[in-house]
Amino acid sequence: MARVYGGLKSSSIYTTIRSMNSILPAKTAATVQRLLGEHEKKAKASVSLSGELIRAADAVAGRAQRSALVERAVRAYLRSMLRRARRAHDLQAINASAEITNRESDDLLSLQSWPE
Repeated sequence: MARVYGGLKSSSIYTTIRSMNSILPAKTAATVQRLLGEHEKKAKASVSLSGELIRAADAVAGRAQRSALVERAVRAYLRSMLRRARRAHDLQAINASAEITNRESDDLLSLQSWPE
């Protein structure tokens, strides 16, 4: 049976988390890259975290630095998403030309002769 958190079933939460782990679309990645490069004034945000996560954050950073820890964690996570998006894009480009490259390599290898 699925648990209910703040009106959402746990299966909904896992679906949301799973979708956050997917590769960013190029347009979204460009927006995130641009936004991470900007340095704006701090803004208040209300975020709900589990009690054990708050206690763990406080143990690491201290209560006074909790927001800084969360900010660093979110920045690190977004950067890792951007890296995954870049790698996926690069892999797609490599795979798109792999067949042609392999065919050209095979043709060159067939022209070589071994000494007798």
